[in-house]
Amino acid sequence: MLKSLKQDKLSNSKGKNNLIHPKLVDKIRNVLSEPFVFPDNILNKLQADPTVWNNYQQFSDTYKRIRIAYIQAAEIRPEEFEKRLNNFINKTKENKIITGFGGIDKYY
Repeated sequence: MLKSLKQDKLSNSKGKNNLIHPKLVDKIRNVLSEPFVFPDNILNKLQADPTVWNNYQQFSDTYKRIRIAYIQAAEIRPEEFEKRLNNFINKTKENKIITGFGGIDKYY
């Protein structure tokens, strides 16, 4: 994961490839250095359908972390949480990757 945050990709003297604002680089590295704990409630839903679980296991670790964190971020809003989880389950069942917005798929 940290490989994708190489300093030369974040910024350079000419200002090219500024994927992440320089003020945020250290904070992002700190977050990414901590192990991500995949929530049991989400994993249990994925495991409930063998096709979903099999497809999910084939996805990259980065993609799984980004998608699950996105779902988990909505836990305080139950309707949004269910909407995100169901969308992820449906796309995963079809073995499709959710590309997201703003080019986040380049980190998958």
